[in-house]
Amino acid sequence: MGMDNFFMMFWMGGLLFTIAIFALWIWALVDIVKSEFKDVGIKVIWFVFVFFIPFLGFVLYAILGKSTKIVQSGSDSNQKYDDLERIKQLYDNGALSEAEFESEKKKIMERN
Repeated sequence: MGMDNFFMMFWMGGLLFTIAIFALWIWALVDIVKSEFKDVGIKVIWFVFVFFIPFLGFVLYAILGKSTKIVQSGSDSNQKYDDLERIKQLYDNGALSEAEFESEKKKIMERN
């Protein structure tokens, strides 16, 4: 009876390890698709590499992938406020008409 428990625990551990690897693989693929890279070719290479060589691909992507991405400065919401402030200053200085200001403001607010 003791060996049966050992094999059951071993099997469960293997199953949990497999599920964890699968989740990390999915995370890496989603991250590659959502991220912007310095070169589109690099994005395709990372995707193919991680897709076809799951464990090694994920490990290398986690270690080396960050250096091939475009670094985003600030969050999107902060960027919206910065852009709104910039067009407000242009409007106050007379560089934008009211219609242009409203049009630009609408574009900024509709961004994701």
